[in-house]
Amino acid sequence: MKPTNILSFAAPRRLWQNSRKLRFLIIGGWNTLFGYLSFYVLYLLAADRLHYLIIAVIAHFVAATQSYAMQRRLVFRSGAPIRAEFLRFNASLIGTLLFGLLAMYLLVEAAALSPLIAQAIVILASVILSYVLHSRVSFGPAPDRREPPS
Repeated sequence: MKPTNILSFAAPRRLWQNSRKLRFLIIGGWNTLFGYLSFYVLYLLAADRLHYLIIAVIAHFVAATQSYAMQRRLVFRSGAPIRAEFLRFNASLIGTLLFGLLAMYLLVEAAALSPLIAQAIVILASVILSYVLHSRVSFGPAPDRREPPS
């Protein structure tokens, strides 16, 4: 009788390789944590000198650079020229940032939540918007090399 390898990593590896949405969720989870921690640290360091929305903008740009590298390489596996793609990526993020700033303002000022709690809620709500913008604008394939969505 032949022993079977119960702990095979072939299935998870195939799933990772074949599912862009799964890669987006996993890398997005890291990017979300990194973005929130960036805001958290900056808020703790500068809340007495800077408005929480200014801190959110600064944290956004810190996290965006890291996020671009991760999504380009691991999620969308893009080979497009970096300059144009990075500009599209940032344009997509501006939409997400504007949504986030408005939502955060409403949660803090109208709902009287702490900026730290409001930012956590905003980040979670931005995940779907971010995927749609990045998959269609930032890293969308050129018309001559479209592939079926995963």
